[in-house]
Amino acid sequence: MRVTLLGTGSADGWPNPWCDCASCAWAREHEVRGQTAVLVDDTLLIDCGPDVPRTAARLGVRLSGLRHLLISHAHPDHLGPESLMWRSWSSAAGRPLDIVGPPAALAVCREFLTRWEGADPARDGSALRFVPATAGGGSPQDDPLRLGVGDAVYLVRPLAARHGDASIGPAVLYDVTAPDGGRLLYGCDTAAPLPATTLAAVTDRAYDVVLLEENNGDRPGFGEHLDLDSFAELVAELRRRGAVVDGTRVLAVHLSHRNPPGDELARRLALLGAQAPGDGAVLDLTPRAPLPHLQTPAPTAHLAGAAATPPPHRVLITGGARSGKSAEAERRLLAEPAVVYVATSAPPDPADADAEWSARIAAHRARRPAAWTTVETLDLVPLLRSPGPPLLVDGVGLWVAALLDDPTELARRAGELVEAWRHTARRVVAVTDEVGSGVVPSTADGRRFRDALGRLNAELAAASDEVWQVVAGTPVRLRPRTKPSPRAVRTT
Repeated sequence: MRVTLLGTGSADGWPNPWCDCASCAWAREHEVRGQTAVLVDDTLLIDCGPDVPRTAARLGVRLSGLRHLLISHAHPDHLGPESLMWRSWSSAAGRPLDIVGPPAALAVCREFLTRWEGADPARDGSALRFVPATAGGGSPQDDPLRLGVGDAVYLVRPLAARHGDASIGPAVLYDVTAPDGGRLLYGCDTAAPLPATTLAAVTDRAYDVVLLEENNGDRPGFGEHLDLDSFAELVAELRRRGAVVDGTRVLAVHLSHRNPPGDELARRLALLGAQAPGDGAVLDLTPRAPLPHLQTPAPTAHLAGAAATPPPHRVLITGGARSGKSAEAERRLLAEPAVVYVATSAPPDPADADAEWSARIAAHRARRPAAWTTVETLDLVPLLRSPGPPLLVDGVGLWVAALLDDPTELARRAGELVEAWRHTARRVVAVTDEVGSGVVPSTADGRRFRDALGRLNAELAAASDEVWQVVAGTPVRLRPRTKPSPRAVRTT
């Protein structure tokens, strides 16, 4: 199966031509994205907004071999019926073409062509075949649509989306199995969580490639779309269900200027095991290749292979108060199917009058995905030494504060913590406080805390794969992961 991305942007593309925001300024200089569309084997196209034929022409991709057009819904960035009229003016006019889509999308096509071509396009003898796409009941065994002839048959299962109403669909996602057995999930557009029937249908599908929309980035929600956090949580759910497995390529599409500039977006997606290749990228999943590889044009070559890079083993994240360090740590693990969140602060005492501290703890709890397990403890060493899902420790500063009254015990336990951190077999992200950069504390206890945490931070950092500092919500890498020397790579 060969997948070509004919577009990876949102309805207004990225950059939006009228916009001067920082994200659009970056995209204008580095990478322009048109409306999202996916071409499979030069034979099957999913979505075809007005941008798509022009993008194909600029990329040197011919659509003359297209035999199946799948439309997810009737929003105008996913369906430009004028493309069918332009096709009728070409040498491909008499060749058969299946147009698959929900009822509202098929109605848009028929009404447009009837008006501008003067005849019902579904008439006898027409090259166009209209095939309704209705979401099934959620079982992978539901009879799929069979598109093609002979051995070149695509099995297509429309799945329910959480997007819009019957006036544009109802919108569907697509599960496609190519003639060579390659499996693709097209998840654009939708909000989370996915309908229960869709989650049931994707269970254990072990897709080769999953394309998920990620329209909203870090900005407040716009329509029924995924943002970076809900994208990550959906990837985690697909991993729990066996839809995303080792080797699955997870690609973010339908990208807009609501996202951070592209280099920061690439970093954020890489933390989730995902990529955002640009328009024209080709994913070659032919059976001859032992492993899939992503061929990306030069402008986005820096993204190639990011999804295959294993995550760092031990990450220490430091920062000042309200810097965003905890949110940065959480983002790194949102796409994991299971996470143990280790809170080193005791739960608030209902009789305690410190409402501000209680509110902080409540806000942290509200951010955590429901699938995460929370453990409230100061006993970190056994957790680091035992196997299990990734750990998020928040935070080291509170751990030090809880033991500060006994300097001997603190020193002993800090040594054990550093040793366990150094040798842990688990993936772990720890949050700590930046100390020593401001004024000298005015109390002896404050100076003792600063000194103890500063020493422990330095020792943990020395044993970490990566160290980051968050300043004003912006992560700054202090220590990159060490890459193995070419001589250290064993070959067979």
